[in-house]
Amino acid sequence: MIKRLVPLALLAAWIPQAQAFPPCPVDPMDYGPPPGEVAASGIAASVVDDGEPWFMATYALVGNPIVIGQIAPERRSAPTRDPSTGKCRDRDGLPVLNSHTSGGVLQLDPDYAPESGFGMIDLPYLPEVATDGLSVEYTLHFTVDNDLLPDPADWLDVVQLDFFRNGSAGMKYSQAVSSIYRVRKVQHGGGDARIEIIESRTPSDNIIIRPIDRLVAMIPLPDSRRETAMGLRWTQTATRPIDSGPELDAYDINVVFEVIDPSGEVLYKTQLPRQWASTLSMGLLDYNVADASAFKKDHALEFSNMTLSATRHD
Repeated sequence: MIKRLVPLALLAAWIPQAQAFPPCPVDPMDYGPPPGEVAASGIAASVVDDGEPWFMATYALVGNPIVIGQIAPERRSAPTRDPSTGKCRDRDGLPVLNSHTSGGVLQLDPDYAPESGFGMIDLPYLPEVATDGLSVEYTLHFTVDNDLLPDPADWLDVVQLDFFRNGSAGMKYSQAVSSIYRVRKVQHGGGDARIEIIESRTPSDNIIIRPIDRLVAMIPLPDSRRETAMGLRWTQTATRPIDSGPELDAYDINVVFEVIDPSGEVLYKTQLPRQWASTLSMGLLDYNVADASAFKKDHALEFSNMTLSATRHD
């Protein structure tokens, strides 16, 4: 499957864990390590086999062990689904270990900092597991701290959502990626910090056209408050291809993608025709930091209240 063909540098760094990491899966969403893999604790994957496949996913922790140690799930003998208890930690501070310079360009081939660390969820492979007319709404909700960054030129990329093209099974990884959304904490000039959502996509399905990066949403992080909540929402609908025969190999998937502001209102909305959500990454992906020592220990950015939910619309 093409969605398993992540860049080799990342694949080599995958470190499976025992339980779900933040964001906490909210019923009926569930995910764990890839089937058959056992974590260092000796606990096997937690994903059940009898759930509806559009609610089932797997995940891995990627990158520097110190960074991913901040987001790795706490090990409890009887984990729960409450983000404030055992299965998912309700608050994580991300460290920046070294200074790093990045241009921040995505163009459907984003960079990852050498000392990055994040969780990567392999989302349900909807083209193969969907049913005709299936519509599922997925929502990633999280809160970030409003602290100012040490230098106005500093920024941190902390969330990425990748979409693949329908019919991508025969394509190379770089050709399969159709749209990318990154969440970046920045601080331009001397004002408050803010969250920027950057979109990278081509204007059509023509993979020859150079992809375009653009800022599609901005959420202020005023220093009058400690933290700010936000969300990403994508609703995926499956249809049977018009020219499909009786032996259907894959459904067409169409997406409506939305950015949710702190009040729960839609800040940005767009349609992604003939695309489907492939992977969701959360942690420290890339950054531009002039002086890493200026950050508090383990606190370049603080996540809290991290959940991933899914609702089927009949």
